[in-house]
Amino acid sequence: MKKMIVVAVLGLLGTQFANAQVKKGNVLVGGEVNVNTWSTKTDGVDNKRASTTFGISPKVGYAVSDKWMVGVFVGTNFGTVKNTTAGVEAKTQTNMITPGVFVRNYHQIGDSKFAFFGEANVGYGFGQTKVNGTKTLKTNEIAANIQPGISYFVTKHFVLEGAFGGVNYTNTVDKPEGGGAKQKTNSFDLTFVKQFSVGVNWLF
Repeated sequence: MKKMIVVAVLGLLGTQFANAQVKKGNVLVGGEVNVNTWSTKTDGVDNKRASTTFGISPKVGYAVSDKWMVGVFVGTNFGTVKNTTAGVEAKTQTNMITPGVFVRNYHQIGDSKFAFFGEANVGYGFGQTKVNGTKTLKTNEIAANIQPGISYFVTKHFVLEGAFGGVNYTNTVDKPEGGGAKQKTNSFDLTFVKQFSVGVNWLF
């Protein structure tokens, strides 16, 4: 896994392989789906916490050359956390929609159907938080990412891909409903071995 990540990063920096299977003028249509669930319960205590997160991220790109693609995407994230204490349930719901733009560079691995890619993207997100149905927080976020990935060309029109986290920067502003001080958060993170996403794309 570490060797794969290193090679992917080199591809992002411009390491040359053979001509990519992406051709100038191709249009890419696809996206990713992610689902995450977990729950915790403390023995001997009537206390339970459960979380479900779901997101869809469609994207459309245009190949300006045999290696370079530019495009737009819309990231979405919807989450629910339920806390149950002594039979009383409190439900917190969050949602975030993040439209943005991306630039991607492909490098095919020899004559195989695999290609490494490096992608840089930036998006502006907006969302809200509700507790038991009442809106409590408004959120705005700017997120920028650089991430390596790998594509597998099942056919010349159908492509599977996986991305390995990357270098992430976010600037988040949370504003409580009904007034109150805004909370601003800046974060910078390296997530190469912390995150992995899978996507499906079509080339036309």
